[in-house]
Amino acid sequence: MAAEPTPGPTLTPDPAVLATVELALLGIEPDTVAVDVPPVLGRRLKPGAELTLTDAEGAPVASLTVESAATRKRRTTVTGPVRRAHADADGGEPRGPYPQLRVPPRRLRLSDAAAVVVRDPIDLPTLAAATAKPSQPVLLVVLDGPRTVPGPDTADVTSGALTVRDKLRREGRQTEVVVVPAPQYGDARDDELADRIAAAYGGTRVVPAEPPDRVALHCWLDGTAAEPAGWPTASLHAWRRWRPLPHERGLVLFFTGLSGSGKSTVARAVAERVAEIGTRTVTLLDGDVVRRNLSAGLGFSKEDRDRNIERIGFVAAEIAKHGGVAVCAPIAPFAATRATVRRMAEAHGDFLLVYVAAPLEECERRDRKGLYAKARAGEIAEFTGISSPYEPPEDADLVLDTSAMTVTAARDAVITLLDEGGRL
Repeated sequence: MAAEPTPGPTLTPDPAVLATVELALLGIEPDTVAVDVPPVLGRRLKPGAELTLTDAEGAPVASLTVESAATRKRRTTVTGPVRRAHADADGGEPRGPYPQLRVPPRRLRLSDAAAVVVRDPIDLPTLAAATAKPSQPVLLVVLDGPRTVPGPDTADVTSGALTVRDKLRREGRQTEVVVVPAPQYGDARDDELADRIAAAYGGTRVVPAEPPDRVALHCWLDGTAAEPAGWPTASLHAWRRWRPLPHERGLVLFFTGLSGSGKSTVARAVAERVAEIGTRTVTLLDGDVVRRNLSAGLGFSKEDRDRNIERIGFVAAEIAKHGGVAVCAPIAPFAATRATVRRMAEAHGDFLLVYVAAPLEECERRDRKGLYAKARAGEIAEFTGISSPYEPPEDADLVLDTSAMTVTAARDAVITLLDEGGRL
């Protein structure tokens, strides 16, 4: 009996790189792509080797034939042409919302179309620019991919685009909607890529001379201003779904502080009080409990501690995405990791940072487990505050010194912060 073939190496690339790979497969970008790989894998990838690129769920997306490899410091970059990992030309069922709209350029070309290329809901000035010529076809392109600036989900933006399409069709205008994978860089590359995408479908991208006032939009989203001008109703609906009013918006309430500072006690009291008020669904993600259930097996090296906080942040952001309140109470000693959690949370909700700033000597005095004494004796390595640093936050929304206030007073200070922000 013949032996099964040995599978080649696989890699799940960065989401922006994966979106670029998908653009190459669509023929919008060059088919030669550069992908960063771990050095240990890079040493195996000689010219001619095949590297399978997968999505976040492990499904094959493309195969890259290595032409060259370059190593710099701790990173190896392999470069080569990509082809679909599927046998059929269209690559099987497209991934993402609205798969029927993920049409490659070879199957849809609108000659001399006015192309609106957006990642956010379509605004009226852009729509007016696209419909300036009475007989010109309109192509609405919704970009789907990792964002540098938070905004509505692709599904909501696409839904709004379809509403606009149907309105234009009723007016006799030839209009199509496509969804295209694309990274967002937050610089001039975004405009260059949008121009290339528009051209690939046979159109020319339209850009309004004066886009709508985004400040007015965000004031409306925060409930401090009237409905802004410059947006179709369907687009405003998409914006509102992304950012409900504060009392309906998801929230990550993140407590940080030294071991023994009282952050877990205060966080629990706050979660219980929010539950008593009854206007919000609340989940407590305490550091010790998460360590046992979500992060079992992780140690206390900086890398493992960062991974633990990022796991907490991911779960908390998912809770916020669906309108809940996630109360987190890890030590979270490093500013960069806290910033990562903030970015995850603010993609779909709010983030408030509470610094429980009890002095180190007070934390040691409270230490019932004797951890500080063991750390000072060298029995515990990399213990925060003793042999590993704690970086006090400079961006805290509230600072609580629990050596000078009761748990009830600390709890009430947090509840006041939530109430004054309209979040209860």
